Amino acid sequence: MQKGDQKKLNLLLTGIRARLEQNKDYFGVVKCTFVAGKKKFPASISLSDGNYILKFQGVSNTVSPNEITDFFAKQAEQYEQSELVYEERGAVITITCNAKGVNMKQSEPKTTPNKTVNNPLLSNDREYCIRVDKASELLKEIGILTAEGKIKNDMIRKYNQIDHYVELVAPMFQKDDSEEILLLDCACGKSYLSFVMNYYLREVLHRRCRVIGIDINEHVISESKKMAKRLGYHNMEFIQADLNTYQPPKNVTAVISLHACDIATDLALGTAIRAKAKYIACVPCCHKELLEQYHLPELDALTRHGVFKARFNDVLTDSMRALKLEAEGYKVSVVEYISPLDTPKNLLIRATYTGSKNARSEAEYNAVRRALGTYSELDRQCDQMNTFFITDDDLI
Repeated sequence: MQKGDQKKLNLLLTGIRARLEQNKDYFGVVKCTFVAGKKKFPASISLSDGNYILKFQGVSNTVSPNEITDFFAKQAEQYEQSELVYEERGAVITITCNAKGVNMKQSEPKTTPNKTVNNPLLSNDREYCIRVDKASELLKEIGILTAEGKIKNDMIRKYNQIDHYVELVAPMFQKDDSEEILLLDCACGKSYLSFVMNYYLREVLHRRCRVIGIDINEHVISESKKMAKRLGYHNMEFIQADLNTYQPPKNVTAVISLHACDIATDLALGTAIRAKAKYIACVPCCHKELLEQYHLPELDALTRHGVFKARFNDVLTDSMRALKLEAEGYKVSVVEYISPLDTPKNLLIRATYTGSKNARSEAEYNAVRRALGTYSELDRQCDQMNTFFITDDDLI
């Protein structure tokens, strides 16, 4: 290798080394091939328990990013041809060394053609955020696709739901200027949304991100950890915790929640308020807590039928949640995010933190609560905020 080529190779390897140091959460694999005559000598670098493992000529060693690039540079000097392929989520970088010189090219991971777009139950009037041809590995892992890459019939509605959710919350993250997006999925359940949002932020928007899923159920947390490991999503963390006592980390960008039942939605909102999250995107589910609480004699004639009382309770609960968020300093919008034919629990509460409480909304909220005689879990969360939750900073 000529001296000029060596300098160029070292410069290119500096970029690879920086990625190995900074993008470990998104790392896939490094594959090297060294050619002498007709013989090829392969090497690979994988990530295991946070350590890079180099396998070459039957020997495995734990190596640092510096040692990885030094290894390739040294081997490239000895062989006629050398190739390094670095893969991370959303990017593939290939460096080749031969008699013609040293070259680098960057590309996206190969995808398979989308053969499911003609499914009559899929919408053809919009571009999907989580495309089947791009995200097949993810969609197979979370059970949306079959092993052959086709959308399961019983998962078409779920696919439409989560993709439309992403479409509606995308503007929040497209305009966000955080160096790293920290996303909390509260009451994450099977973590469909955690995985999809992680994919969208990293591989569609190309943003640095960290995703934390929280649920009280040990089994779903265990399964989510296994899925993240199989997908190589090292930037995801799943925590078994009670949202009543969970203390969120600092600098939370967004809190999301999809169909958290009854007061679990209030626990998610309480977590977001406690964390002063910049954004909230919450789809409530069933509502029970206020059903036997609210009482307004003037409404008795209209709510004597159980179905009307329950539906009024649904509207009452979510509208009070929206007003409470405004009182706590959020600018709020509420939209139907999917057709009510798919599920009647189809409201998306979106909120952006303004930085200061809204005295007018707080007065309006308190007046409504007094008139109806209600006291929700969200009220309880906010009342406890200044007395119950203690952070490390409070002890300094």
